[in-house]
Amino acid sequence: MPTGHFQIGDLSFSFEGTVKELAHCQEIVREIERAEQRLRRASGAETVVVIYDQDLEGERGTFDKMRLRAYDEENNYTLDLGVTDTNPLGVYVGYDQNIEVYNRDSGETWEITPEGDRVEAGTNGMEDPTPEDPSDQGTGPRRQRPADPASPEGPSEAEIERAAEVLLNRARQHPPEQRVGETTIPDGPLGEKVVGFAAYCGRGDGYLKRVLDAKGVSAVGELTVGQVSDVLAMIQDEETLRRNEHFEPDDELPF
Repeated sequence: MPTGHFQIGDLSFSFEGTVKELAHCQEIVREIERAEQRLRRASGAETVVVIYDQDLEGERGTFDKMRLRAYDEENNYTLDLGVTDTNPLGVYVGYDQNIEVYNRDSGETWEITPEGDRVEAGTNGMEDPTPEDPSDQGTGPRRQRPADPASPEGPSEAEIERAAEVLLNRARQHPPEQRVGETTIPDGPLGEKVVGFAAYCGRGDGYLKRVLDAKGVSAVGELTVGQVSDVLAMIQDEETLRRNEHFEPDDELPF
Protein backbone atom coordinates (compact mmCIF):
# COMPACT_ATOMS: atom_id res chain seq x y z
CA MET A 1 0.00 0.00 0.00
CA PRO A 2 1.42 3.44 -0.87
CA THR A 3 2.76 5.77 1.82
CA GLY A 4 2.53 9.56 1.94
CA HIS A 5 4.92 11.84 3.78
CA PHE A 6 3.45 14.99 5.31
CA GLN A 7 4.31 17.84 7.64
CA ILE A 8 2.14 19.87 10.02
CA GLY A 9 4.08 22.64 11.73
CA ASP A 10 7.35 21.13 12.88
CA LEU A 11 5.86 17.61 12.92
CA SER A 12 6.81 15.32 10.01
CA PHE A 13 5.04 11.99 9.66
CA SER A 14 4.16 9.21 7.23
CA PHE A 15 0.70 7.83 6.49
CA GLU A 16 -0.07 4.55 4.77
CA GLY A 17 -3.27 4.32 2.77
CA THR A 18 -4.88 4.19 -0.64
CA VAL A 19 -4.08 6.82 -3.24
CA LYS A 20 -7.50 8.34 -2.60
CA GLU A 21 -6.83 8.52 1.15
CA LEU A 22 -3.40 10.06 0.57
CA ALA A 23 -4.88 12.67 -1.75
CA HIS A 24 -7.44 13.48 0.94
CA CYS A 25 -4.63 13.78 3.49
CA GLN A 26 -2.77 16.18 1.21
CA GLU A 27 -5.89 18.32 0.89
CA ILE A 28 -6.24 18.55 4.68
CA VAL A 29 -2.55 19.37 5.08
CA ARG A 30 -2.95 22.21 2.57
CA GLU A 31 -5.82 23.61 4.63
CA ILE A 32 -3.66 23.44 7.76
CA GLU A 33 -0.81 25.12 5.88
CA ARG A 34 -3.14 28.06 5.31
CA ALA A 35 -3.63 28.28 9.07
CA GLU A 36 0.13 28.17 9.54
CA GLN A 37 0.46 31.07 7.08
CA ARG A 38 -2.00 33.06 9.21
CA LEU A 39 0.08 32.38 12.32
CA ARG A 40 3.30 33.41 10.59
CA ARG A 41 1.70 36.58 9.27
CA ALA A 42 0.29 37.50 12.70
CA SER A 43 3.46 36.73 14.66
CA GLY A 44 6.19 37.56 12.18
CA ALA A 45 7.77 34.22 13.07
CA GLU A 46 9.12 31.76 10.54
CA THR A 47 8.42 28.64 12.58
CA VAL A 48 5.09 27.11 13.58
CA VAL A 49 5.17 24.27 16.09
CA VAL A 50 2.69 21.59 17.08
CA ILE A 51 1.67 21.62 20.76
CA TYR A 52 -0.19 18.79 22.47
CA ASP A 53 -1.76 19.98 25.73
CA GLN A 54 -3.07 17.30 28.07
CA ASP A 55 -5.49 17.33 30.99
CA LEU A 56 -6.96 20.74 30.22
CA GLU A 57 -9.95 21.75 32.33
CA GLY A 58 -13.26 22.56 30.63
CA GLU A 59 -16.96 22.74 31.41
CA ARG A 60 -17.30 19.04 30.57
CA GLY A 61 -14.20 17.91 32.48
CA THR A 62 -10.63 17.36 31.37
CA PHE A 63 -9.61 17.05 27.73
CA ASP A 64 -6.56 17.06 25.45
CA LYS A 65 -5.95 19.51 22.64
CA MET A 66 -3.56 19.58 19.67
CA ARG A 67 -2.55 23.11 18.70
CA LEU A 68 -0.53 25.10 16.19
CA ARG A 69 1.55 27.84 17.79
CA ALA A 70 3.94 30.62 16.79
CA TYR A 71 5.85 33.08 18.96
CA ASP A 72 7.13 36.62 18.82
CA GLU A 73 9.11 38.45 21.51
CA GLU A 74 6.03 39.07 23.68
CA ASN A 75 3.13 36.88 22.58
CA ASN A 76 2.01 33.33 21.81
CA TYR A 77 -0.24 32.91 18.75
CA THR A 78 -2.37 29.76 18.82
CA LEU A 79 -4.84 27.93 16.58
CA ASP A 80 -6.53 24.79 17.92
CA LEU A 81 -6.79 21.70 15.73
CA GLY A 82 -10.19 20.08 16.00
CA VAL A 83 -10.90 16.35 15.98
CA THR A 84 -13.05 14.84 13.24
CA ASP A 85 -13.89 11.50 11.63
CA THR A 86 -14.45 13.01 8.18
CA ASN A 87 -10.84 12.69 6.97
CA PRO A 88 -8.05 10.09 7.36
CA LEU A 89 -5.86 12.33 9.54
CA GLY A 90 -8.64 12.89 12.06
CA VAL A 91 -7.87 16.61 12.49
CA TYR A 92 -8.96 19.89 10.91
CA VAL A 93 -8.61 23.63 11.44
CA GLY A 94 -11.56 25.98 11.03
CA TYR A 95 -11.48 28.07 7.86
CA ASP A 96 -12.85 31.11 9.76
CA GLN A 97 -11.18 30.37 13.08
CA ASN A 98 -9.80 33.25 15.14
CA ILE A 99 -6.22 33.22 16.43
CA GLU A 100 -5.78 33.32 20.20
CA VAL A 101 -3.05 35.72 21.34
CA TYR A 102 -1.48 35.44 24.80
CA ASN A 103 0.92 38.02 26.23
CA ARG A 104 3.49 36.18 28.32
CA ASP A 105 4.33 39.20 30.52
CA SER A 106 0.86 40.54 31.35
CA GLY A 107 -1.09 37.28 31.08
CA GLU A 108 -3.65 39.08 28.87
CA THR A 109 -5.45 36.98 26.26
CA TRP A 110 -7.39 38.19 23.23
CA GLU A 111 -8.34 37.02 19.74
CA ILE A 112 -7.67 38.28 16.23
CA THR A 113 -9.60 37.38 13.10
CA PRO A 114 -8.04 35.53 10.14
CA GLU A 115 -7.55 38.98 8.59
CA GLY A 116 -5.55 40.13 11.63
CA ASP A 117 -8.16 42.42 13.22
CA ARG A 118 -8.55 42.34 16.98
CA VAL A 119 -11.89 40.90 18.13
CA GLU A 120 -13.61 43.34 20.46
CA ALA A 121 -15.53 42.09 23.47
CA GLY A 122 -19.11 41.21 22.60
CA THR A 123 -18.42 40.37 18.96
CA ASN A 124 -17.69 37.06 17.33
CA GLY A 125 -15.08 38.33 14.89
CA MET A 126 -17.05 37.08 11.88
CA GLU A 127 -18.45 40.34 10.54
CA ASP A 128 -18.25 40.55 6.78
CA PRO A 129 -15.15 42.52 5.76
CA THR A 130 -15.55 45.88 4.03
CA PRO A 131 -15.47 45.51 0.23
CA GLU A 132 -12.37 46.88 -1.48
CA ASP A 133 -14.61 48.60 -4.01
CA PRO A 134 -17.15 50.89 -2.27
CA SER A 135 -19.62 50.26 -5.08
CA ASP A 136 -19.61 46.51 -4.37
CA GLN A 137 -23.00 45.59 -2.92
CA GLY A 138 -22.12 41.96 -2.39
CA THR A 139 -23.92 40.59 -5.43
CA GLY A 140 -21.04 38.32 -6.37
CA PRO A 141 -17.63 37.11 -5.21
CA ARG A 142 -15.22 39.87 -4.21
CA ARG A 143 -12.24 38.02 -5.62
CA GLN A 144 -11.70 35.36 -8.20
CA ARG A 145 -11.10 32.01 -6.56
CA PRO A 146 -7.75 30.63 -7.73
CA ALA A 147 -7.34 27.21 -9.28
CA ASP A 148 -4.14 26.58 -7.31
CA PRO A 149 -5.12 24.98 -3.97
CA ALA A 150 -1.97 26.34 -2.33
CA SER A 151 -2.46 29.95 -3.46
CA PRO A 152 -2.44 32.42 -0.54
CA GLU A 153 -4.88 34.75 -2.35
CA GLY A 154 -8.01 32.81 -1.51
CA PRO A 155 -9.51 29.35 -1.08
CA SER A 156 -9.65 26.97 -4.02
CA GLU A 157 -12.83 25.25 -5.17
CA ALA A 158 -11.64 22.02 -3.50
CA GLU A 159 -11.11 23.78 -0.18
CA ILE A 160 -14.52 25.44 -0.37
CA GLU A 161 -16.12 22.07 -1.11
CA ARG A 162 -14.29 20.59 1.85
CA ALA A 163 -15.39 23.40 4.18
CA ALA A 164 -19.00 22.94 3.05
CA GLU A 165 -18.79 19.18 3.61
CA VAL A 166 -17.45 19.56 7.15
CA LEU A 167 -20.05 22.20 8.05
CA LEU A 168 -22.89 20.15 6.59
CA ASN A 169 -21.81 16.95 8.37
CA ARG A 170 -21.88 18.74 11.70
CA ALA A 171 -25.23 20.36 11.01
CA ARG A 172 -26.74 16.96 10.16
CA GLN A 173 -26.16 15.82 13.72
CA HIS A 174 -29.23 17.90 14.64
CA PRO A 175 -32.93 17.43 13.72
CA PRO A 176 -33.70 18.87 10.26
CA GLU A 177 -36.67 20.86 11.57
CA GLN A 178 -34.56 22.60 14.26
CA ARG A 179 -33.87 26.30 13.71
CA VAL A 180 -30.32 27.28 12.82
CA GLY A 181 -30.48 30.05 15.40
CA GLU A 182 -31.07 27.43 18.10
CA THR A 183 -28.29 25.11 16.93
CA THR A 184 -24.69 24.90 18.12
CA ILE A 185 -22.13 22.61 16.50
CA PRO A 186 -18.78 21.63 18.08
CA ASP A 187 -16.93 24.76 16.90
CA GLY A 188 -19.66 27.34 17.59
CA PRO A 189 -23.19 28.54 16.74
CA LEU A 190 -24.34 27.14 13.40
CA GLY A 191 -25.67 30.51 12.24
CA GLU A 192 -22.27 32.13 12.73
CA LYS A 193 -20.62 29.33 10.79
CA VAL A 194 -22.99 29.77 7.84
CA VAL A 195 -22.22 33.50 7.77
CA GLY A 196 -18.51 32.71 8.08
CA PHE A 197 -18.76 30.27 5.18
CA ALA A 198 -20.29 33.00 3.01
CA ALA A 199 -17.40 35.33 3.86
CA TYR A 200 -14.93 32.50 3.16
CA CYS A 201 -16.45 32.20 -0.32
CA GLY A 202 -16.11 35.96 -0.84
CA ARG A 203 -19.84 36.62 -0.66
CA GLY A 204 -21.08 39.95 0.68
CA ASP A 205 -24.17 40.94 2.63
CA GLY A 206 -26.19 41.55 -0.53
CA TYR A 207 -25.47 38.10 -1.89
CA LEU A 208 -26.33 36.43 1.42
CA LYS A 209 -29.61 38.36 1.50
CA ARG A 210 -30.47 36.95 -1.93
CA VAL A 211 -29.83 33.44 -0.58
CA LEU A 212 -32.07 34.05 2.42
CA ASP A 213 -34.78 35.56 0.19
CA ALA A 214 -34.64 32.43 -1.95
CA LYS A 215 -35.43 30.37 1.17
CA GLY A 216 -38.15 32.78 2.28
CA VAL A 217 -36.47 33.99 5.49
CA SER A 218 -35.01 37.32 6.58
CA ALA A 219 -32.20 36.05 8.83
CA VAL A 220 -29.83 33.08 8.96
CA GLY A 221 -31.18 32.04 12.35
CA GLU A 222 -34.66 31.52 10.86
CA LEU A 223 -33.43 28.76 8.55
CA THR A 224 -33.91 25.14 9.54
CA VAL A 225 -31.04 22.70 9.76
CA GLY A 226 -32.60 20.82 6.84
CA GLN A 227 -32.23 23.92 4.64
CA VAL A 228 -28.51 24.35 5.30
CA SER A 229 -27.50 22.05 2.42
CA ASP A 230 -29.38 24.17 -0.13
CA VAL A 231 -28.05 27.38 1.42
CA LEU A 232 -24.42 26.25 1.20
CA ALA A 233 -24.93 25.20 -2.42
CA MET A 234 -26.37 28.62 -3.31
CA ILE A 235 -23.53 30.39 -1.51
CA GLN A 236 -20.99 28.37 -3.46
CA ASP A 237 -22.56 28.78 -6.90
CA GLU A 238 -24.47 31.81 -8.16
CA GLU A 239 -26.11 29.84 -10.94
CA THR A 240 -27.63 27.56 -8.29
CA LEU A 241 -28.86 30.65 -6.49
CA ARG A 242 -30.46 32.03 -9.64
CA ARG A 243 -32.34 28.79 -10.20
CA ASN A 244 -33.75 29.01 -6.68
CA GLU A 245 -34.68 32.67 -6.63
CA HIS A 246 -38.42 33.20 -6.55
CA PHE A 247 -40.37 34.83 -9.33
CA GLU A 248 -42.21 37.98 -8.36
CA PRO A 249 -45.99 37.98 -9.03
CA ASP A 250 -45.59 40.22 -12.09
CA ASP A 251 -42.72 38.23 -13.56
CA GLU A 252 -43.30 36.29 -16.74
CA LEU A 253 -43.45 32.58 -16.01
CA PRO A 254 -40.93 30.42 -17.90
CA PHE A 255 -43.63 28.32 -19.64
